[in-house]
Amino acid sequence: MPTKFKVIWFLCIVITVVGFLYLAAKDQMEEAVRAEEIANKKSQARLKQLQNPKGKKQTIKIDPIKAIREMNALGKYQEAVDMAEKVAKEYPDHAKLHTWWGISLVKLKKTQEAINHFVVAAKNDPTDEKAHLYWGLTLAMDKNFEEAIAHYRTVLEINPEHSNAYAYWGASLNALGKYEESLGKLNESIALHPLNSTAYAMRVDVLYNLKRYEKAWQQVQKARAANIFLPQGSISRLAEAFPEPLKNP
Repeated sequence: MPTKFKVIWFLCIVITVVGFLYLAAKDQMEEAVRAEEIANKKSQARLKQLQNPKGKKQTIKIDPIKAIREMNALGKYQEAVDMAEKVAKEYPDHAKLHTWWGISLVKLKKTQEAINHFVVAAKNDPTDEKAHLYWGLTLAMDKNFEEAIAHYRTVLEINPEHSNAYAYWGASLNALGKYEESLGKLNESIALHPLNSTAYAMRVDVLYNLKRYEKAWQQVQKARAANIFLPQGSISRLAEAFPEPLKNP
């Protein structure tokens, strides 16, 4: 065979072999990619299966205390009670659960039942100031003002800066006719929280009871200037006893 043909023949063989190797390598790469894709799909499927086993419903965790608080805010008091009762089967000694269970019952005017839950809450967590605060308020609703004051004291032992505890203490003293003492507690409430509407409104009532009508009107004017809500009944009663003084021009 002439040398020229030998060279051409040799080149054809080389090209064929290189082409075959290239195609084989390409096929292997494509196969490897396909295998990787299949492996990834299997891994993802297995992960989903582990996260949500077959036949098992996926559950969303909900904070029951938050849910009960929200139900109360929406006025769904009976639903809040029902949920608290259900959760208590699993967590019977949860202090905050009993506190909010009691608060829901107070809203339903079931005061004695509510107190039973405040007792449990306070026993399981002596630092639960909200349990004692609402315990006091519930007692005050039933006109047990002296007992209510004892719980406001406890709240202030736990949290000395609890403005509302002073305000409710002042309210109970007012109900007991201890007006000067009441003013003292209301002043302490406002010193801690200058915009405490409960303390402002109660101070107007106490000054009315003391027949210090002009000072009562001064409190009304301060509240208005600070956009603090006052019950219309308190203002109407004051106006009937002593008309609002005209402001100096």
